Amino acid sequence: MNENHHQRSRPVLRTRNVWAENINEEMDSLKEYLKLYPKVAFDTEYPGITYRTYLHSSDDDCYDTMKANVESSKLIQCGFTLFNEKGEIGGVWEFNFSNFGDPSDRRNQNSIDFLKKHGVDLDKIRNKGLDMFEYNFFPKLLNVFHSQKHVEFVTFQGTYDFAYVLSILNHGKLPGTRGEFASEVVRVFGDVYDLKVMAGFCDGLGEHLGLSKLAHLLNIPRVGRAHHAGSDSLMTALVFIKLRQVFDDSKFAKGMLYGLGKRTMVAATTTTTMPSLVASMPMMCQQNLVSYPSTQDMLFHNGYIPSYDHNQVLFWSHLAVPWMSYDNGMYGNQLNHLPSSTFAYPYQTPYASDYLGQLPDLLQ
Repeated sequence: MNENHHQRSRPVLRTRNVWAENINEEMDSLKEYLKLYPKVAFDTEYPGITYRTYLHSSDDDCYDTMKANVESSKLIQCGFTLFNEKGEIGGVWEFNFSNFGDPSDRRNQNSIDFLKKHGVDLDKIRNKGLDMFEYNFFPKLLNVFHSQKHVEFVTFQGTYDFAYVLSILNHGKLPGTRGEFASEVVRVFGDVYDLKVMAGFCDGLGEHLGLSKLAHLLNIPRVGRAHHAGSDSLMTALVFIKLRQVFDDSKFAKGMLYGLGKRTMVAATTTTTMPSLVASMPMMCQQNLVSYPSTQDMLFHNGYIPSYDHNQVLFWSHLAVPWMSYDNGMYGNQLNHLPSSTFAYPYQTPYASDYLGQLPDLLQ
């Protein structure tokens, strides 16, 4: 093994801050590291929420509220940590975007004050950050991710993280329904994990825990400052690695996102939620359906695959929509047809055409 390969394989915990002046260099670096570290933990920082969802809101109302929040605000930071199956960290990148900061930009001032309190320099980001639209950042970034055969994405309570990326790719618009949103997550990102869901499958933990508390219980020290996208993405990667090593049941969380199918009360900041006493369902974003040709008769009509190793119980939601429940807590919505995508990726983002295509008709 040559010296360069040996150096590149060491854990690298220093956050690489990315601005307009070094974007090309860091994009090249990220692409190179991805070859050895094909798992991606990511986090976003945004200016809070201005539309709220309350305790007894329906799942559709939760999605509509998230859609309104994402479509009316701009990202501030996006952090990525690359790691591999062995649990080795390749590097941490924190991208700073200059697009937020106009007086007219929608924000939750409590959230802005919260970020400033934790050391996020909004003035520097505004003056030296990257213009994500001028650089065509997210199409280029996803083109980098799709340069590798198989990349997995890990978030913590990541529905908003995925939503911002999908919205930016589509000129600020998200799909009209939760089902279409789940299909787009699969189509663009592939395999996804959400630590908040994973924690719910682990004895002694639970979905009520925040990221810092979860890390503390797992004896994982913080590297960098909390509520910075780079540091939070690193913490997400380290917690994921530990959960996979210690709790075998955490594997059942693959393809499930926390947020839209879980009742939460929204607080003033972007980081604090309170678990509801009302039971609900996580959103499932299962992938690789075509690789299961022998199970086509068992495929749910919206593309969800059931967990075949567990007992099934059919019940109906309050909206008279049938759901299939499993004794390990996983759910799948049985709709009457595969959701049709409302996404039309713009012609002026040529990178998108390299990796995005029509959803397969899995019912043929």
